[in-house]
Amino acid sequence: MKNIFKVLLAVLILCFSVSSAFAESVETIKQTIIKQSVSMGVDPAIMLSIAKTESGFRQNAKGASGTVGVFQLLPSTARNMGLDPYKLEDNVKGGIIYYQSMYKRFGSMELAVAAYNTGPDAIKRCNYTVPNHAKGFVSRIMTDYGYFKKQI
Repeated sequence: MKNIFKVLLAVLILCFSVSSAFAESVETIKQTIIKQSVSMGVDPAIMLSIAKTESGFRQNAKGASGTVGVFQLLPSTARNMGLDPYKLEDNVKGGIIYYQSMYKRFGSMELAVAAYNTGPDAIKRCNYTVPNHAKGFVSRIMTDYGYFKKQI
């Protein structure tokens, strides 16, 4: 019985250590996003919202389509920007640059977010409205945006 208690205690300590390390990395990622967004003139709340939905603030996230990092960039897209998507700072910068370009192109936060998710051609094909398949994504981002806007 004493050994079982020791094993359970060790497991609890390990779990707490892992969750604490994860929390610190999430905080580091959030601070990196906020700092970079402000320096690039983008509302940090929208970028935090995109990162949360895209990766759950995980730099090691990998998508089925080959996307990587916090902002789920295609490595080829990041390389075209002169960035390394496997480095946190570059991934964040690339996500912000891409969002900025979509916002400049479409002029609204919702369309920029939809284009971030589906690509700009999908927005054009839908007569500059949010495509049906992107509505859930945009809704999640806008809900989180309201939350993060109150936090920062």
